[in-house]
Amino acid sequence: MICPHCAASISENEEKCPYCDSYIDHKKKTANIEDVQQTFQKMGFPVKNDPNDKPNKFMVMLSIIPPIGFLMFFINLMSGRPKGAKVYFTVAFITMFVSVFLYIIFCFIQMHSMSRSMPDVQHYFMR
Repeated sequence: MICPHCAASISENEEKCPYCDSYIDHKKKTANIEDVQQTFQKMGFPVKNDPNDKPNKFMVMLSIIPPIGFLMFFINLMSGRPKGAKVYFTVAFITMFVSVFLYIIFCFIQMHSMSRSMPDVQHYFMR
């Protein structure tokens, strides 16, 4: 054990420090976890069990637009709200993936319909 007054190394059972003659308090100090979390949250540090970490339904619907969804992901991630950040990222990523997939499908459909309407190349040049 270390003396809190002079920082000398002393025995665990000592009542009084032999070096500085100060009395040692052996009571263990306990802290309430909620009080500690509130203190850290007031200081600006993210708290994992934030009660406000519920995604807003309107913002989830708005995150269907991928740039807004990724912006909401970064804002919630930096403010210490991992649950909301995960929801916004998931919605934005799925929307982006589905839109790219549909774009590719529609391009193939368009190319296929254009190939049927174009004349054959051999018949065009043999005239």
